[in-house]
Amino acid sequence: MKVGATSTSLPAVKSAFEANYACMGITCADVGNLYNADANTFFTGISQCVDTSPLNLDRIAGYLPGTNVVDHSLIDLDQKAIEEQIKVGTAESFNVARKIYEEGGHSKSFAEITLDTALVNPVNKGTSVIGESADGAWVYGSVMADYESNTRDIKVQYTVDADNSRVCYVGGLPSDKVDTSGCLMEVGSITISGQGAFNYQANNQGYNKNARAIQGFSTAAQSKMYEDCPGCPYKDFKQYYDYYGEFDYANKWILAAAQGSSTSFKNGNADFTSYDFIGRGEAFKKGTAYMSVWMYVIRELEDAIDDCNVECTFDCNEDAVHAWDEAVAFYAGSEEGSDGSGDGALLYSLADKRCQNFKTCGSNGDSVDGTAKVNLEIYAQFAAGQMNLNLGKQ
Repeated sequence: MKVGATSTSLPAVKSAFEANYACMGITCADVGNLYNADANTFFTGISQCVDTSPLNLDRIAGYLPGTNVVDHSLIDLDQKAIEEQIKVGTAESFNVARKIYEEGGHSKSFAEITLDTALVNPVNKGTSVIGESADGAWVYGSVMADYESNTRDIKVQYTVDADNSRVCYVGGLPSDKVDTSGCLMEVGSITISGQGAFNYQANNQGYNKNARAIQGFSTAAQSKMYEDCPGCPYKDFKQYYDYYGEFDYANKWILAAAQGSSTSFKNGNADFTSYDFIGRGEAFKKGTAYMSVWMYVIRELEDAIDDCNVECTFDCNEDAVHAWDEAVAFYAGSEEGSDGSGDGALLYSLADKRCQNFKTCGSNGDSVDGTAKVNLEIYAQFAAGQMNLNLGKQ
């Protein structure tokens, strides 16, 4: 389409325009497709626009991520697993729910292995790794940290398939919920990109673990929301800290509900010693979603603003966009589907449930049916924020 060009390609020009829709905060549905009014149909020979992200990622309840946050979104499966155990309503099931809360099971899965021979050269975090599962299928992952030469003990984070066809779900899950189809076998060989092949063995029986669990959203709050971030302390978190007097107030609430004890906050104490499993279960699962996950969503949005480089306006705010995308992934989870019609367990789903109770569904917020008005509004802000970050605006 360049001025003075001797020829043009309609498909190429069309694709070039459409490739920029996401960073502009618009969609194919917003723009539409070229329509032939005389024939009462779309023009033939012109492909219909289909929304995709730069990585061909699926939407998260309507939001088009600019980075890969599929693994992050799987945290909702932990929430669901916790709720399943709470529903059983026994001392044993509550212990299992607590174990899932503390150790995870679905998000940021990794293996701890010991190489038979040490690394000859240093290996950088993110370096690709290929190995095999117990049934001989390929397992893909990446090195979780920077490792110096002569290192033998390493961690390999599993790559999440787009369709989750082969996964490594272990962590704190009960044995009947474990899925090792995408885990490295206990003893085998891996190939590290740029390094070659290494024989290895698992360095402990529970070598498949999770580096992300709902408990960590709260126990890391002091560092990530109050002390060790450019914008610290974050305004919303500080209000809660000032009230409760504890950095991990959400964690302390959840553990008290899980084990039937009481909290010792500065304000807002709860005594669960006389509660039955139903009451404790409500406090447990509401605490994980409304207290822990919700505050971490806000943290990721704040982190995105911290990471934004306002001096740069083209392809240089990926860290900021990634943090923003993470916030959306934690808000909705993996089960809402591309349009929000799925069966999730996190804030998006809870908002849709509560809008039925308070008649705040729909675009006008005056219905008991449809999407929660708050979801419609916050998703508009999610899209606007992503666009601003891409443009280097806070």
